[in-house]
Amino acid sequence: MLEYELKKLNLSEKREQQLKLPYIAKDVETIRIMTEIYCHAHHNTKEGLCPECEEFYLYSVKRLACCPFGEKKPVCAKCNIHCYGKGYKERAKEIMAFSGPKLLLKHPILSMRHILALFREPPEKPTAAKPRPLAKEKN
Repeated sequence: MLEYELKKLNLSEKREQQLKLPYIAKDVETIRIMTEIYCHAHHNTKEGLCPECEEFYLYSVKRLACCPFGEKKPVCAKCNIHCYGKGYKERAKEIMAFSGPKLLLKHPILSMRHILALFREPPEKPTAAKPRPLAKEKN
């Protein structure tokens, strides 16, 4: 992930560190490449992303930074937490459906990594932290 992209996300140090975990970093790379494939074909961009695709990509990266599963993250299709907003979820499906087959030819190792991840069992949904009891009022 490029430093200027990281700054655009305005993440906490903890979230930035999550993006640097090896499994998450590969997911960020895969999303970037798939979004570029889609953008170049649909929006005639030669390099980089159009503003619309860049906004989607940054949203996706932010979702990865906030993923409670961290390194144990399942592929989105098998995840029981649906963290993408409605419009973004539909956009992700569109980009993945278009770019997935092309990714196999352009980046076979990333493709195989993703295909193998489909066979991983998704971990249990993390439970939310228990709220602390309210302090008793002193009379």
